[in-house]
Amino acid sequence: MSVIVPLPDNLSIVHDRGTFIIRRRWFSPAVFFLVFFALFWNGFMVVWMTIALSQGQWAMAAFGSIHATVGLGLIYFCVASFINKTDVSVNPKHLSVRHYPLPWIGNKQIRVHEITQLYCKEHISHNKNGVRVTYRVHAVMNNGRDQKLLSGLTSDAQARFIEHEIESVLGLENLAVAGELAK
Repeated sequence: MSVIVPLPDNLSIVHDRGTFIIRRRWFSPAVFFLVFFALFWNGFMVVWMTIALSQGQWAMAAFGSIHATVGLGLIYFCVASFINKTDVSVNPKHLSVRHYPLPWIGNKQIRVHEITQLYCKEHISHNKNGVRVTYRVHAVMNNGRDQKLLSGLTSDAQARFIEHEIESVLGLENLAVAGELAK
């Protein structure tokens, strides 16, 4: 008997010439806070660098350049959050993960015959502002290696849906894996 798993927010399914694709939009309303923060951060850094360079304070400018680089990375992340998508594609030969249109780390391609199981994991990160929980989808390879497929998923529903659909397409039985997200 097949289990029906509802389609979570920010996910869609596409069928393209024998390829099954789960497409995830990166956008979430939380990005608006990051945009505000990035504007504040980079505005402050413009003032900082202007003062440092106009007064010939090279040490102050060098110190500020580290923070300015962080600000530029934050802007890149904000733009990517608005426009990027991730495609998890499965065809008879490969499972691939591709982030686009802006380049991002984590693109990969795996031969489907090397995958024995998929599972989800919860990832908890602690910082000075509290705790952040995200979800990941992993593959167990036929050589016993663990391969992270996706990370940064905002809900367990997204991770479980992706796991379920790929297992279904590949004909994999859903087996328990040590350390996986509790069902």
